[in-house]
Amino acid sequence: MTLSSISLLAPDPAKLREDLGAKSVSFFCLQRPVYVNAALLAEMKEVSLQRGRRNVRICLHAAPEDDHHDMVVLERSGNYYRPHKHAAKGECFHVVDGKLGLLAFDEMGAVRDATVLGAGDIYRIAVGMYHAVMPLSDPVIYHESKPGPFLGEGDSIYPDWAAAESDADAIAAYTAMARAQFGL
Repeated sequence: MTLSSISLLAPDPAKLREDLGAKSVSFFCLQRPVYVNAALLAEMKEVSLQRGRRNVRICLHAAPEDDHHDMVVLERSGNYYRPHKHAAKGECFHVVDGKLGLLAFDEMGAVRDATVLGAGDIYRIAVGMYHAVMPLSDPVIYHESKPGPFLGEGDSIYPDWAAAESDADAIAAYTAMARAQFGL
């Protein structure tokens, strides 16, 4: 194994730390360089299955406090990812495997853009722009890049018009609207 290689199935504690308090299965890379290849993407899929089809995130940065965040994210289709914005952060999404739908909204919740990204496609969200992702394949893996640090509950601003995660009827209506925007 090279200096830059990591494994989620046999993690080296000198290279990788699991964040047991995160919403998804999340790992922080503790040293650089870090190498992400097809074998590591396959491990992400395996870890997701082993842990009940949960989302998996590899943070290429070392800690939530870091000034820049690069993450390789595996998300499952059928989950709701609530529209939100960041007061002082833009984001960049680069699809590695699968298909990802991205929606950009105006302040009132009208869709400004609906784009389907495939492997190799890149999409940039402006600072303060409401947006949401929708995995269109199961799973989708993408690279997300944005400024840090992570601000916990204050990192994302959720609009009143976005369905609450507890409102199944509103989520179903939102999902149908989003799928129609993507031509599905």
